[in-house]
Parts: sequence; structure tokens; C-alpha cells
Amino acid sequence: MGGVEEHAPIPGRVIVAPEVLRTIVRQAALQVPGVARLAPMRIGPWPLAEGVRLTVVEDRVRVDVALVVRPEARFREVARQVQEEVARALRDLTGLEVEAVNILIADVEVEARGPSTASGSEEQT
Repeated sequence: MGGVEEHAPIPGRVIVAPEVLRTIVRQAALQVPGVARLAPMRIGPWPLAEGVRLTVVEDRVRVDVALVVRPEARFREVARQVQEEVARALRDLTGLEVEAVNILIADVEVEARGPSTASGSEEQT
């Protein structure tokens, strides 16, 4: 009466596409204050797809994230918060066990500066 009915598990598997996992990781990382963007290139030995590398074995995932951080950010705190947010998002949304979230701070965002007029040489069009 009014209780929740329990159903027998339905046989089969649920597979989450790697691109979906990358989207979850990207969104979680970008929500952390101090993160400017993800580094979208290969960094040393890290082959990255849009700043994220995933290794999924059965129901376990290992994540590598390359970040570009803002210069005023406390890098260690930003990295720790990204680890926590990425792990939480993956667990909550997919049910996967998160084995590790490795962070690489690949760069620091610097303000883009316009052409300098101090030298007196300006390009004419």
C-alpha cells in the first residue's frame, strides 16, 4: 500500500559513450572558480581530446584533465576542487567508480594585449 514496488533487475548493460563522459568532465571542471579553460592539445606524453583523457575499464574510470588556470588562482586548491567536482559528477551521473582524477596545470591564462604603440611603428593597411 503506497510503498515503492521493487522490480527485478532487467538484464543487459548500460554503456555511456566516451564523449558523454568527456562532456561531464569538461562541464564539472569549468564550473570551478580559477579554471579559465581546458588545454585542448597534446601536452607532453598526454594525448588529450579537448583537455581530457579517459581510461574506462568495466565500471571504473580514470581521468586526466589538463587545465589553463587564471593567474590569480591558487593552483593547488583549484586542482583539488576540480578533482572533487569531476569525481562527484561522474559518480552521480553515471554510477561509475572513479579510480583517479589526475590534474595537469598546462598553462596560465594571460591577458591578450593589443599591439604596442610605444615603438612608434604601426602597420598601415
